[in-house]
Amino acid sequence: MPRPPDLTPAEFNIMKVLWQLERATVAEVRAELNKKPGVDLAYTTVMTLLGRLAAKGAVAVDKDREPYVYAPAFRRESVLRDRLRSFLSDVFDGDSQAMVLGLVADESLSLDELRAIERDLGAERPRKKEKR
Repeated sequence: MPRPPDLTPAEFNIMKVLWQLERATVAEVRAELNKKPGVDLAYTTVMTLLGRLAAKGAVAVDKDREPYVYAPAFRRESVLRDRLRSFLSDVFDGDSQAMVLGLVADESLSLDELRAIERDLGAERPRKKEKR
């Protein structure tokens, strides 16, 4: 499967809306984005961003109907996984332990969140062993 393209922060915000809506027109994406306080994107700005995403292969465009309908070409999970790997590599030189300990040390994670992560990791380990 091809690797998801690199996305700017603005493009990533568009993708988050498309993952939420599954498919949408420019107007629908714009309406969803503009629900956030302090955000007032022009129709043409959203259209330009969707055009860039289409050129990158990040979205599929249904041109058989008007207005055009856009849908994500990559699953949210695969894009997030790719961005996390890039972040880990770029910021922490691939040291995942340093990243996690950094989150814990600056109290970005609450005790409840840490316990939930520990539970999730415990549930993940048996599945990993089964795949081998």
